[in-house]
Amino acid sequence: MYKQYLKQAWQLMKQNRFFSFVYILGTGLAISMVMIMATVYYIRTADIAPEDCRSRLLQLNRVSVKSKDENGGTHNWSLSLHAARQILGELSEVEKVAFAINPQGTDMLMGTVYSQLPGSPDRYKTMVEAVDGAFWQIFRFRFLSGKPFTGEEFESGVKRVVLSESYARRLFGTIEAEGKAVLLNGLEYRVSGVVRDVSSVMSMTCADIWIPITSVPVLAETANAERSAGPVAAYLLVSGPARFEAVRDEVNRRRLQYNATLQERYVDTLWLSTPKQTELQKLDYGSSLPDIIRRYLLIALVFMLVPAINLTGLISSRMQERTEEMGLRKAFGAGARTLVSQVLTENLMLTCIGGLAGLLVSWVLVVVLRNFLLGSVGYMAATGDVQLTFGMLFNFPLFFSAFGLCVFLNLLSSLLPVWKAVRRPIADSINDK
Repeated sequence: MYKQYLKQAWQLMKQNRFFSFVYILGTGLAISMVMIMATVYYIRTADIAPEDCRSRLLQLNRVSVKSKDENGGTHNWSLSLHAARQILGELSEVEKVAFAINPQGTDMLMGTVYSQLPGSPDRYKTMVEAVDGAFWQIFRFRFLSGKPFTGEEFESGVKRVVLSESYARRLFGTIEAEGKAVLLNGLEYRVSGVVRDVSSVMSMTCADIWIPITSVPVLAETANAERSAGPVAAYLLVSGPARFEAVRDEVNRRRLQYNATLQERYVDTLWLSTPKQTELQKLDYGSSLPDIIRRYLLIALVFMLVPAINLTGLISSRMQERTEEMGLRKAFGAGARTLVSQVLTENLMLTCIGGLAGLLVSWVLVVVLRNFLLGSVGYMAATGDVQLTFGMLFNFPLFFSAFGLCVFLNLLSSLLPVWKAVRRPIADSINDK
């Protein structure tokens, strides 16, 4: 029966090409807009390598440090490595904790970083992230050659460096660079390993080069100073989201204990947020997380409802033109259920075509507009050309969720006009020309 419905739907599509075009266009636009929003949200918040532990992660990027002198003011920054270790080290609810200075922080402390080969006049501006040994245990980098520097090497301050694939090829022409020397602002480092490139949308892990915090004097001195404020971000790997509040409570107790050792200043507030919270707040810095979620859910709903309402009017007009056909079918014994099923099947076919078209359009737009959609937004934003992987872009469960909602709304928009049409008396339908 439904096979016959599909054949009839195909014939009607060819006979009424303008209606079919408008229906497919409306559905496709709704799907594409929602898919763009959903894809951007997925890329920014989902577990994607090397940040495939986002759902289990708490990150500390900012603290409030106040002077014990009432006139001393408040400073919002990160922690020093010393303070971070005192407050965040060896927490009972945390599996691992990593400390890092992001590229913005290293540029601020070291100045613009340039890399070059010994004896070569060619210099390249370099995005450097300073990390500790635990950083490589939390984040899942794919090493193409060599290995990361260890915790022991970090503590000793040995000058080791991990290169991204593209940067290794730029410097050496190959990824086989283990043990080779590279200069960073005149300091010689030995390559420990080479990893696959990290997209700039990965704000916690993206860099050209990764070095130990302890390997650069200015970083080590600043990071280890006996003071509260500093440039260090922290990443806490927790067993699961259910333990987040317990971690926050323990960190607050450790904060109070640490403050008791300070003379002039104290750590007033620590912001431990999930990567999802951090990324969402980039979209609207200063707004609360629930407000941001409600706002963007409302936008997505509008993208779905407006086309559905427009399609209701379009289908009503179309059913007005088909009243005579509906009347004749009823006169020959077709029941209301059969007529409704037929029309809904026709609309479902158009919706499927529009959905696939919208999916293709959304992929194209995300790729073309990737730097605008995923680049510099708010604070701690991605910079440079945003690279997209297959796993980021082609997320079929996400598509089927958006498509299912679109199908539901489109069927609802079809149901009322169709039901009104088939409920009309046969005589009225036939005589209404």
